[in-house]
Amino acid sequence: MNFAMFSGLNASKFPKREFIIESYPSKGLRRSLTWEQFDDQANKIANYLVKDCGVKKGDIVLHLMMNCMEWYASYIGVLKTGATVTPLNFRFASADIKYAADVTKCKVFMFGDQFNARVEPIMKEMDYCKHFICLGNTIPAGVKSYNEIVEKGDGSPICVETDDDDMAELMFTSGTTGAPKPVSHTHKSLFYIGIGNALTYNEGYSSVYLAPHPFYHSGTLFLSFPCYIAAGKVLMPMELQPEYYLRSIADEKCTGGWNTVPTWSDVINAIKSGQIDLSKYDLSALRHIEIGAQPVPYVLLEDSKKIFPNLPIANIYGITEGGGGGLTNCYDEDIMRKPGSIGKATVFMEAKVVDNNGNELPPGKVGELILKGPRLMKEYAMNPEMTAKTIKNGWLYTGDLAYKDEEGFIFFADRSKDLIIRGGENIFPAEIEDVLRKHPKVQDVAVLGYPHPRLVEIVMAIIQPKEGETITDEEVINFVKEKGLAKYKWPEKMVYAQIPRNPAGKIEKPKLRDIYVKPAKEAMEKEFKKQS
Repeated sequence: MNFAMFSGLNASKFPKREFIIESYPSKGLRRSLTWEQFDDQANKIANYLVKDCGVKKGDIVLHLMMNCMEWYASYIGVLKTGATVTPLNFRFASADIKYAADVTKCKVFMFGDQFNARVEPIMKEMDYCKHFICLGNTIPAGVKSYNEIVEKGDGSPICVETDDDDMAELMFTSGTTGAPKPVSHTHKSLFYIGIGNALTYNEGYSSVYLAPHPFYHSGTLFLSFPCYIAAGKVLMPMELQPEYYLRSIADEKCTGGWNTVPTWSDVINAIKSGQIDLSKYDLSALRHIEIGAQPVPYVLLEDSKKIFPNLPIANIYGITEGGGGGLTNCYDEDIMRKPGSIGKATVFMEAKVVDNNGNELPPGKVGELILKGPRLMKEYAMNPEMTAKTIKNGWLYTGDLAYKDEEGFIFFADRSKDLIIRGGENIFPAEIEDVLRKHPKVQDVAVLGYPHPRLVEIVMAIIQPKEGETITDEEVINFVKEKGLAKYKWPEKMVYAQIPRNPAGKIEKPKLRDIYVKPAKEAMEKEFKKQS
């Protein structure tokens, strides 16, 4: 099975039905492709890749674009050739792009003209890449125009037969912990991801799926697959300011979708402040909202249920290696009685919490979350050693610390790499972050381990106050004390600054460590050397 087959199937059955939509309410603009138009564009890209670039099964095509209809059409176009598509994070610098290209030895590189300044300087260094294709109006010398291919190309049907286990997509993780890792998904795993998400979230033909976040991220892309498979619709709100975001959702009769915490928080805060008058938006088509990619503050869920009492809201968890968002899910019926829970494993999936020896732990004990099911990646491509460390006896070791309660609900503790060990005591930053986000003056927070000469690490809180607010160290300590946080978990160093997040909404802790932790560690090491 070739996962691209659904493009042609849906075009033959529903040629005039819209599939993918771009919405720009502030400009009064809207772009869309019907299934017939979408499949025609994908076929033209595929035929050009095969006939003009010599692309075949086993080849890899690098893909770097901002969200747009062409992103999705070219993604499917590559799959139609039987080759592997590698979507890149649009925040990647030239060095990151070159790293991905070197690892994949890509035969073709497709990119948007927004990235010319990052791609052009490294093109000559990629002697293995024989063809470059650029989407946009500013086409570098020696590069083929994407728009020209779509205007003049061969739209005859093409879909090369592939085996279920053939590599379809190679995704480089967001890199919040070290160098990006090449995650390999097959045509079979993409299919199970789509069907699993369809059954979990009731998505399909009648859906207008909300896709506000970057497609290179496994959350948005993989959660859109039910609509791709079943001829539903995918809505891209291109303006995320709350008034325009809600306008897109209302006007396009959006049925639901996944939001990062910052995106949904902006909407809720705009409604609470009076900036948004909900009576001006017809949201009657909205059937569900998922929030995830990081621990969801309980106060956000409380506010959401007050404002949208009849809207089912879920807390969603996933990682690229496991098949993206929707690996576990805490449904609306449990979300308020199980605050902080990421629910239970979804359709096809199993989940356990284990100790360092792989033994399943009893309720209440923190260990590593492991997953099993047909959505899992095949491997880390070109890296058997890392694959062997991550997949053991069919179980994916996520690196996430979690525990189950007596009813089997999973609670996220933290990333194992983010664990703070203060004088031998384990401290989970997510627990402290969740408490501090409840402070009325706090917009966002990140907690790190800060070097200490005796305790090794202490708790450092980087706090982003809400606009127009100021907060003192004393207020912070009094607040965590009132909330019952154990004293050894109290922040002992506090900084007030902006919290950087990647497009998936995850806190970029490596950046914060470089700014705050690394210099302190180096200074402490120098002091030790002086004393010795």
